[in-house]
This record gives sequence, C-alpha cells and structure tokens, in this order.
Amino acid sequence: MTSTWNENFSLFTERFAALARMLEPLIPANLSRGLKAAGQDSLQGQDAVAFLNATFPFYNFSISKSGALTASQNGLPLHSAYNPKAEAERAAATIKDSEKEIIVFAGIGLGYLPIAAAQIPGAEQKTFVILEPSAPHFFAALASLDFTELFKIPKLFFVIGADVEQAATLVQCAGGFEKSQTFAQKSQTAHAQEWFDAFFKRGQQHKDKAQVNTNTLEKFGRLWLKNGARNLRQMQELAGVSSFFGAARFGQDEALPCVLLAAGPTLQTVLPHLKEIQERAVTIAVDTALRACLKAGVQPDFIFLTDPQYWAWRHLAGLSSPQSILVAESAAYPSAFRFDCKKIVLMSSLFPLGKYFEERLGKKGSLASGGSVATSAWDFARAIGAKEIYAAGLDLGYPNKQTHIKGSSFEEAAHNCSKRQNPAEGQTARILFSAKNQEALDFEGNKIITDERMKLFAWWFENAISASPATKTYSFSKKGLAIKGVEFRSIDDFLKKPKITEQKAAFFDRAERSAAASLYDKEKFAALLNELTCGLKKIESLSKKGIALCNDILCGDSRAAKRIGELDAIDQEIMGSDAKNIAALVFPTARQLEKLFLSVNIPQNPFLANAAKSKIIYTELAKSIEEFLKIC
Repeated sequence: MTSTWNENFSLFTERFAALARMLEPLIPANLSRGLKAAGQDSLQGQDAVAFLNATFPFYNFSISKSGALTASQNGLPLHSAYNPKAEAERAAATIKDSEKEIIVFAGIGLGYLPIAAAQIPGAEQKTFVILEPSAPHFFAALASLDFTELFKIPKLFFVIGADVEQAATLVQCAGGFEKSQTFAQKSQTAHAQEWFDAFFKRGQQHKDKAQVNTNTLEKFGRLWLKNGARNLRQMQELAGVSSFFGAARFGQDEALPCVLLAAGPTLQTVLPHLKEIQERAVTIAVDTALRACLKAGVQPDFIFLTDPQYWAWRHLAGLSSPQSILVAESAAYPSAFRFDCKKIVLMSSLFPLGKYFEERLGKKGSLASGGSVATSAWDFARAIGAKEIYAAGLDLGYPNKQTHIKGSSFEEAAHNCSKRQNPAEGQTARILFSAKNQEALDFEGNKIITDERMKLFAWWFENAISASPATKTYSFSKKGLAIKGVEFRSIDDFLKKPKITEQKAAFFDRAERSAAASLYDKEKFAALLNELTCGLKKIESLSKKGIALCNDILCGDSRAAKRIGELDAIDQEIMGSDAKNIAALVFPTARQLEKLFLSVNIPQNPFLANAAKSKIIYTELAKSIEEFLKIC
C-alpha cells in the first residue's frame, strides 16, 4: 500500500509543492517511512485492509463484492459495497453533457469519483476543485487508489485543511459558483459537516449575488447606458473621489474617525447627537438618510448616490445641502448633477461606459459595491484612511418592526401615496410580512425580521471587514442585524472623543490640492469618444452584415457553407473590438436570449437553427448600438 501512497504523493508534490510541504508533518509515521517499510508496498487483499485500518482508524476498510477497496465511517458507507468503481463512473457520466466549467468534489472519500470524472471525454477542459478539510482523510485516499489519471487534469486544485473563506475564494477565482457543478455525498462530508455546511452556504450566497447582478443588468442595463451617455460631460469635467483617498490620515499614526449614516430605524437615536458627532468625525450619509439629517439641522460632510434610477435621485430632489460633497456614479440620474451642494465628485464607474474612459484616461477612484449604497460609503471611509468607522442606522433589518427611520424619504413617499384603500401602514405591513422575510438575530441575540437581500449585504460587510483588519467597524445600536466583525459602541462613549475641527479642515485642504490629478484633458476625452463612436458604428455595420448572411442561409442559399465562414469572421472581428463591452451593457443576458429564442419558430435542422439564433443575436446587438448612438 505504501507503493500506491508514494506514487500518489510524488505526483502531488510535483504539482503542489508548497501544499505538500505544509502537509508533510501530518503524514502518519508508517506511511512516511516509504517503500521499504516492512514490505508493505506489496500488501494485497485483507492484508492491505488491515494495514489501512491500522493507519486510518477513523475508517472501516473492506473489500467490495467486485474485489475493489471500499470503506465506511461511523456506519455510513463511503462507496458501494458491491462495485464502487462502477458507481463512481455512473455519477461521473453527468459531467460529459454538463455545460458547467468547474467540477467541485465536496469530500474526497477514497477518490473513486474524481478519478472516474478525470477519465470522462472532455474532462481535461474542466476545472477540478477537490475539497477536503481533513488532511488525514486526504492521506487515506492517496494511500488507497491510483490517482494517476486525476493528476493529468491540467486545471486541478486541492483545498486541503483550508478554511471556508479560502475554499470559496478559490472557486470564485476559478470562474464562480454559478459556473460550477458540485458533487456531495453525505457519508463523505459527515466528518466535517459544519465546514461543508458553511461552504455550501457561502456558495449559495455567491450564486444569489450573481443572480442579483444578472437581474440588475436585465432591469437597468439600458438605463445605465442612457444615463452614462447623457452624463459624458460630467465625466470629463468632474474630479474623482480618489483625491480624498488617504487624506484622513495625519500625524505619525492617527486618523480621522468616520460615521456612516444609513436610513435604518435606529438612526433616530443618533439624530439628537448628530451636531456633536460631526464635530468629532467625518460624516458620510447615504442618499436615503439625507432628509433626516437635514431635519436634525446637520449637513453631512459627504452624501453618497450610486443608484442610477430616477427614484434614487428623488431622495435628494427638492433638498439643498450646500456644505456637503456629493459622491456620485457617472451613470446617476442626470438631474443629480444639478443638486445644490458644495461640490460633486465621481467614483469610478461600475458600468462599461465609464470603465471604457477610465481604463484609458485614469481612474476616478475605485470603491467596492456590495449591492447597496451603504457598502460603497463604508469602503470610502476605509479608503480615505479611517481606522474607526461608526455605523448609525445600518440595521439591515426591521428592528421593532420598523422599516425606515421616521421622516425618511421612504416614509414621506408612503404618506404621500397613502389612500383610504392603501394607507401608509398597509405599505409597511406588506414589507414586514413579505414571504421572503425571515428571522435572524441582532447584536444582543434577540430575533429581528430581515430578508435575503439584506443578509447578502451583511455577508458583504463581514467579508470586507475581515479583509481590512486595520479598520475597525462599530455600531451605535444593538438592535440591527448582527454583522460578524462589528462591535457595539455607545454614543456616549463616542462623544468623549475630542473635537477635530482643525484636522477636518486640513483633510479637505489636502484633498482639494490633489483633485486636479483626476480631471480629464478635454481634447483627449473628445478623441476617445470619437474612437468609441466609430468602433460602435463598425460593430453595428458588422451586425447588419451578419443579419443579411443569416437570411441567405435561412433562405436556402447554395453558398451556405461559405456564409458560415463569413459569419465566423464577423464574430471574431466583433469580439476583437474595444467597444464590444459598451454594446454588451444593453445586450440581452443569456437568460433573455433564451426567452427570445423561445418566442420565435426556430428550425429543427441544427444548421438552420444556429443561423436563426445568430440572426436574433445580431439584431439585438444592432438595436443596442443604435440606441446608444442616438443619445450621443
């Protein structure tokens, strides 16, 4: 058996030298002696079973009816007692027709399934990720079966003894959970069930986030492009938020604290102290919290607006905050750039149009986005150098069954729309008793109503906070959804901090001096816009040519084979264009394309079916570009 072990571990060491060195101290002594250990390399049958049972006592090894090795743990069979190899081959067969690019094996067992999967036609094109939190269980597999075929997979990754976050990050870097097919068998994960449960939860969160991104693109893609096109002048003329990055640090090892003002119900407890807070910190309000701040007599230092929708702009409409700096996305609703404030600066765009210019002319200032304006505001506080971020109203739930702070734009809108048949209280009730709502715990361990969307935001904060250990995050309330890494601090404790009027003035002065660096040269901007326009016009022309070729094929043109070659050339030219990502912003998602395909009569003939689908794709692409060019 040590022969199998040594051959496998040698192949493993060749591919994963650093990981092998980390695991080496954990190898059982009678394996680490090597080939000449009492002739154990030649053990077969029941002698091999006895050796493995002695080396890995957590398993009960035995010989299956087919003569192949099998095992169980705590009474749960890892593999078939009759023919474990055939069982694995049947399970692996599903990979052959799967469109998933990543194959995740949750728990290795004795290795039958990944070995069988490696021999499926086309397996070499897939990414294999093998998760085994227990090093001894991994060693047991290497000592049991021949892994030679598995080690031939070019894109092979082992996650051995790592934590859940590392494993989830690896899958994301490999392509993402939405592109993965996972094999999990209860008996092969039971030894580390808590680890695997946490991993599966992380996987679902990543899938949920990807689904949100797809839904958002489908719903707002055209809006982003329209707003971005109308705001091109703002992109050229306005400075970037990057001028503030690092400016909150001063002295040897000191930094200005920041207070993040969100519109959750618990913001109400902070408002009476807001003037004193502003004397001791940089205040950053999300758009939904501004109205409440102004009613409390405070104009926050910064206001964040990242949502391109008209309704997001409505949170600021009719308000005035001449002492505040508005941080906006270049795809914000155009009216936002007429907001009465001290200054408007741009964050780096989250969308292809803004990215096109920034990649060539310079970044405005990248801030993370976790699906909520509060995530970008938190990341801004981190980026300017704050070591302490205090959150007010970041409830991510409905404490005391309240949905928003009193006096917020949400509440005012509800009252403005209130009717006898649809009172404001009824609108609140619909939110609270939504079928998607669920219970979670606040910072005191009490139950709070929240929903999947806000739990996703909480997960984002947990990851961001974990990745930024130099920045501590606190909450002024214990009533919001508990976020791992966030601690409670009372307002009374915070107000013991000294006033920082002079330091804040110096902070703004430093930022002002560096603002010019993020401005774009007018002539370079105009030249780049012309280049983009020409690129899109070329893609539009190619798309129309593609439509004509598809029509020829569908009409039975005798030169159909030649037409296919011409279509391939068109596709390559489009994919090589720098402008393709702009058109992609309003191009249908894969899900929308499938709906379009179902809405028309696609021919049964595979050759003609491809032509019909290609025609739909070219048509949608041409429509998207035409829409953008009209705005420009």
